[in-house]
Amino acid sequence: FSTCRQERAELSSIVGYTFNWDRRNDPIEPTGGFDFSLSQDLAGIGGDVQYLRTEVSGAAYKGIFKGVRASVRLSGGYIGAWDEADGIRINNRFFKGGSSFRGFDVAGLGPRRIIREVDENGNTLRVRKREALGGKAFYQGTAELTFPNFLPEEYGIDTALFLEAGSVGMLDDIDIEPAQAGLIEPGVAAVELSKTGMGLRASAGLSVGWDSPFGPIRFDFSQIIRKEEYDRTETFRFSTSTRF
Repeated sequence: FSTCRQERAELSSIVGYTFNWDRRNDPIEPTGGFDFSLSQDLAGIGGDVQYLRTEVSGAAYKGIFKGVRASVRLSGGYIGAWDEADGIRINNRFFKGGSSFRGFDVAGLGPRRIIREVDENGNTLRVRKREALGGKAFYQGTAELTFPNFLPEEYGIDTALFLEAGSVGMLDDIDIEPAQAGLIEPGVAAVELSKTGMGLRASAGLSVGWDSPFGPIRFDFSQIIRKEEYDRTETFRFSTSTRF
Protein backbone atom coordinates (compact mmCIF):
# COMPACT_ATOMS: atom_id res chain seq x y z
CA PHE A 1 0.00 0.00 0.00
CA SER A 2 1.20 3.49 -0.79
CA THR A 3 -0.65 6.65 0.07
CA CYS A 4 0.68 8.24 -3.11
CA ARG A 5 -1.24 5.71 -5.20
CA GLN A 6 -4.47 7.38 -4.12
CA GLU A 7 -3.19 10.91 -4.84
CA ARG A 8 -3.71 10.78 -8.57
CA ALA A 9 -5.43 13.10 -11.01
CA GLU A 10 -9.18 12.47 -11.27
CA LEU A 11 -12.20 13.96 -12.94
CA SER A 12 -15.04 14.44 -10.44
CA SER A 13 -18.67 15.23 -11.18
CA ILE A 14 -20.45 16.15 -7.93
CA VAL A 15 -23.97 17.29 -7.13
CA GLY A 16 -25.08 18.10 -3.60
CA TYR A 17 -27.33 20.04 -1.30
CA THR A 18 -27.25 21.56 2.19
CA PHE A 19 -30.25 21.93 4.50
CA ASN A 20 -29.98 24.47 7.33
CA TRP A 21 -32.46 25.02 10.17
CA ASP A 22 -31.50 27.96 12.37
CA ARG A 23 -33.59 28.85 15.43
CA ARG A 24 -30.96 30.79 17.39
CA ASN A 25 -32.04 34.02 19.02
CA ASP A 26 -28.82 35.72 17.88
CA PRO A 27 -26.52 34.69 14.99
CA ILE A 28 -23.31 35.83 16.75
CA GLU A 29 -23.78 35.38 20.51
CA PRO A 30 -26.83 33.12 20.93
CA THR A 31 -28.29 32.59 24.40
CA GLY A 32 -31.09 30.31 23.29
CA GLY A 33 -32.34 28.14 20.48
CA PHE A 34 -30.60 25.66 18.21
CA ASP A 35 -29.28 25.14 14.71
CA PHE A 36 -29.16 22.03 12.51
CA SER A 37 -27.39 21.27 9.25
CA LEU A 38 -27.47 18.31 6.86
CA SER A 39 -25.41 18.12 3.68
CA GLN A 40 -24.90 15.41 1.07
CA ASP A 41 -22.67 15.22 -1.99
CA LEU A 42 -23.16 12.61 -4.68
CA ALA A 43 -20.24 11.93 -7.01
CA GLY A 44 -20.44 9.61 -10.00
CA ILE A 45 -22.78 11.11 -12.56
CA GLY A 46 -19.84 11.18 -14.91
CA GLY A 47 -16.23 11.45 -13.83
CA ASP A 48 -13.87 8.94 -12.25
CA VAL A 49 -15.08 8.73 -8.64
CA GLN A 50 -18.34 7.39 -7.24
CA TYR A 51 -19.38 8.06 -3.67
CA LEU A 52 -22.05 9.49 -1.38
CA ARG A 53 -20.75 11.78 1.36
CA THR A 54 -23.06 12.77 4.23
CA GLU A 55 -22.45 15.20 7.10
CA VAL A 56 -24.84 16.20 9.88
CA SER A 57 -24.39 18.75 12.66
CA GLY A 58 -26.59 20.20 15.40
CA ALA A 59 -26.07 22.56 18.31
CA ALA A 60 -28.06 23.93 21.24
CA TYR A 61 -27.41 27.21 23.08
CA LYS A 62 -28.35 28.42 26.55
CA GLY A 63 -27.75 31.63 28.44
CA ILE A 64 -27.11 30.82 32.11
CA PHE A 65 -26.89 34.37 33.43
CA LYS A 66 -25.48 37.67 32.16
CA GLY A 67 -22.18 37.13 30.38
CA VAL A 68 -22.28 33.35 30.73
CA ARG A 69 -23.39 31.20 27.79
CA ALA A 70 -23.22 27.47 27.20
CA SER A 71 -23.39 25.49 23.96
CA VAL A 72 -23.21 21.85 22.91
CA ARG A 73 -22.59 20.68 19.35
CA LEU A 74 -22.77 17.14 17.95
CA SER A 75 -21.66 16.22 14.45
CA GLY A 76 -20.86 13.20 12.34
CA GLY A 77 -20.21 12.11 8.81
CA TYR A 78 -19.79 9.11 6.54
CA ILE A 79 -18.57 8.61 2.98
CA GLY A 80 -19.30 5.39 1.12
CA ALA A 81 -18.22 4.34 -2.39
CA TRP A 82 -20.62 2.92 -4.92
CA ASP A 83 -17.93 0.45 -5.90
CA GLU A 84 -16.15 -0.64 -2.69
CA ALA A 85 -13.46 -2.37 -4.77
CA ASP A 86 -12.42 1.05 -6.04
CA GLY A 87 -12.27 2.49 -2.51
CA ILE A 88 -12.40 6.09 -1.29
CA ARG A 89 -9.58 8.38 -2.40
CA ILE A 90 -7.56 9.98 0.37
CA ASN A 91 -8.57 13.50 -0.66
CA ASN A 92 -12.26 12.56 -0.28
CA ARG A 93 -11.93 11.31 3.32
CA PHE A 94 -12.53 13.18 6.56
CA PHE A 95 -9.67 14.78 8.47
CA LYS A 96 -9.86 16.38 11.91
CA GLY A 97 -7.50 18.51 13.94
CA GLY A 98 -6.32 22.10 14.16
CA SER A 99 -9.29 24.47 14.43
CA SER A 100 -11.75 21.63 13.77
CA PHE A 101 -10.60 19.58 16.80
CA ARG A 102 -8.62 21.66 19.29
CA GLY A 103 -5.66 20.03 21.02
CA PHE A 104 -4.63 18.07 17.90
CA ASP A 105 -2.53 19.24 14.97
CA VAL A 106 -4.04 19.57 11.49
CA ALA A 107 -5.05 16.03 10.45
CA GLY A 108 -3.54 15.03 13.78
CA LEU A 109 -5.93 12.28 14.88
CA GLY A 110 -7.17 9.16 13.21
CA PRO A 111 -5.56 6.52 10.99
CA ARG A 112 -1.91 7.17 10.20
CA ARG A 113 1.03 5.40 8.61
CA ILE A 114 3.69 4.82 11.21
CA ILE A 115 7.01 3.08 11.66
CA ARG A 116 7.12 1.08 14.87
CA GLU A 117 10.64 0.15 15.96
CA VAL A 118 10.68 -3.06 17.97
CA ASP A 119 13.38 -5.12 19.64
CA GLU A 120 14.08 -8.80 19.04
CA ASN A 121 11.30 -9.70 21.49
CA GLY A 122 8.70 -7.56 19.75
CA ASN A 123 8.68 -4.82 22.39
CA THR A 124 8.07 -1.30 21.07
CA LEU A 125 11.08 0.98 21.30
CA ARG A 126 9.86 4.00 19.36
CA VAL A 127 7.01 5.04 17.07
CA ARG A 128 7.73 7.25 14.08
CA LYS A 129 4.65 9.17 12.96
CA ARG A 130 4.13 9.54 9.24
CA GLU A 131 1.30 10.82 7.00
CA ALA A 132 -2.36 10.87 8.05
CA LEU A 133 -4.75 8.64 6.10
CA GLY A 134 -8.06 10.29 7.02
CA GLY A 135 -11.23 8.30 7.65
CA LYS A 136 -14.47 7.24 6.00
CA ALA A 137 -16.41 8.30 9.10
CA PHE A 138 -16.14 10.67 12.03
CA TYR A 139 -18.08 11.65 15.12
CA GLN A 140 -17.51 14.64 17.36
CA GLY A 141 -19.02 16.46 20.32
CA THR A 142 -18.05 19.93 21.53
CA ALA A 143 -19.14 21.66 24.74
CA GLU A 144 -18.24 25.28 25.38
CA LEU A 145 -18.84 27.68 28.26
CA THR A 146 -18.30 31.39 27.63
CA PHE A 147 -17.73 33.48 30.76
CA PRO A 148 -16.83 37.09 31.66
CA ASN A 149 -13.17 38.06 31.71
CA PHE A 150 -13.76 41.46 33.39
CA LEU A 151 -11.97 43.31 30.57
CA PRO A 152 -13.65 46.40 29.07
CA GLU A 153 -16.23 45.38 26.48
CA GLU A 154 -14.71 47.67 23.87
CA TYR A 155 -11.61 45.45 23.81
CA GLY A 156 -13.71 42.79 22.07
CA ILE A 157 -12.16 39.86 23.95
CA ASP A 158 -14.19 36.74 24.82
CA THR A 159 -13.00 33.77 26.88
CA ALA A 160 -14.44 30.26 26.95
CA LEU A 161 -13.71 26.82 28.36
CA PHE A 162 -14.12 23.96 25.89
CA LEU A 163 -14.25 20.19 25.75
CA GLU A 164 -13.77 18.25 22.51
CA ALA A 165 -14.43 14.52 22.10
CA GLY A 166 -14.66 12.29 19.06
CA SER A 167 -12.71 10.33 16.48
CA VAL A 168 -12.03 9.64 12.80
CA GLY A 169 -11.60 6.20 11.25
CA MET A 170 -13.27 3.23 9.57
CA LEU A 171 -10.51 2.36 7.12
CA ASP A 172 -11.12 -1.37 7.32
CA ASP A 173 -10.27 -1.75 3.62
CA ILE A 174 -6.70 -0.52 4.14
CA ASP A 175 -4.08 -3.28 4.13
CA ILE A 176 -0.43 -2.50 4.82
CA GLU A 177 2.20 -5.19 4.77
CA PRO A 178 4.12 -5.40 8.09
CA ALA A 179 7.86 -5.79 8.59
CA GLN A 180 8.80 -4.50 5.17
CA ALA A 181 11.80 -2.45 6.32
CA GLY A 182 13.84 -5.21 7.95
CA LEU A 183 16.61 -4.35 10.39
CA ILE A 184 17.47 -0.66 10.65
CA GLU A 185 20.22 -1.28 13.20
CA PRO A 186 21.36 -4.32 15.21
CA GLY A 187 18.50 -5.63 17.31
CA VAL A 188 15.94 -3.10 16.02
CA ALA A 189 13.34 -4.00 13.39
CA ALA A 190 11.03 -1.56 11.61
CA VAL A 191 7.38 -2.45 11.17
CA GLU A 192 5.03 -0.38 9.05
CA LEU A 193 1.30 -0.42 9.76
CA SER A 194 -1.82 1.67 9.87
CA LYS A 195 -4.07 2.30 12.85
CA THR A 196 -7.69 2.21 11.67
CA GLY A 197 -9.89 2.12 14.79
CA MET A 198 -12.19 4.87 16.02
CA GLY A 199 -11.05 5.02 19.62
CA LEU A 200 -12.19 8.09 21.54
CA ARG A 201 -9.97 11.17 21.61
CA ALA A 202 -10.63 14.09 23.93
CA SER A 203 -9.16 17.46 24.86
CA ALA A 204 -10.09 20.43 27.03
CA GLY A 205 -8.81 23.94 27.40
CA LEU A 206 -9.26 27.69 27.19
CA SER A 207 -10.19 29.60 24.05
CA VAL A 208 -9.66 33.37 23.77
CA GLY A 209 -11.31 35.28 20.93
CA TRP A 210 -10.43 38.82 19.93
CA ASP A 211 -12.26 41.09 17.49
CA SER A 212 -9.04 42.68 16.32
CA PRO A 213 -8.77 45.53 13.79
CA PHE A 214 -7.61 42.90 11.28
CA GLY A 215 -10.61 40.62 11.84
CA PRO A 216 -11.61 37.99 14.42
CA ILE A 217 -8.73 35.87 15.70
CA ARG A 218 -8.57 33.07 18.27
CA PHE A 219 -6.01 31.66 20.67
CA ASP A 220 -6.57 28.10 21.89
CA PHE A 221 -4.72 26.61 24.88
CA SER A 222 -5.34 22.86 25.07
CA GLN A 223 -4.74 19.90 27.35
CA ILE A 224 -5.03 16.39 25.92
CA ILE A 225 -7.30 14.07 27.89
CA ARG A 226 -7.22 11.02 25.65
CA LYS A 227 -5.23 10.14 22.52
CA GLU A 228 -3.47 7.34 20.68
CA GLU A 229 0.32 7.08 20.67
CA TYR A 230 0.54 7.91 16.96
CA ASP A 231 -1.63 11.08 17.10
CA ARG A 232 -0.07 14.51 16.60
CA THR A 233 -1.05 16.90 19.38
CA GLU A 234 -0.52 20.56 20.19
CA THR A 235 -1.03 22.73 23.26
CA PHE A 236 -1.45 26.10 21.52
CA ARG A 237 -2.99 27.31 18.25
CA PHE A 238 -3.45 30.75 16.76
CA SER A 239 -6.10 31.02 14.07
CA THR A 240 -8.35 33.47 12.28
CA SER A 241 -12.08 32.90 12.44
CA THR A 242 -15.47 34.22 11.47
CA ARG A 243 -18.44 34.79 13.75
CA PHE A 244 -21.35 33.86 11.49
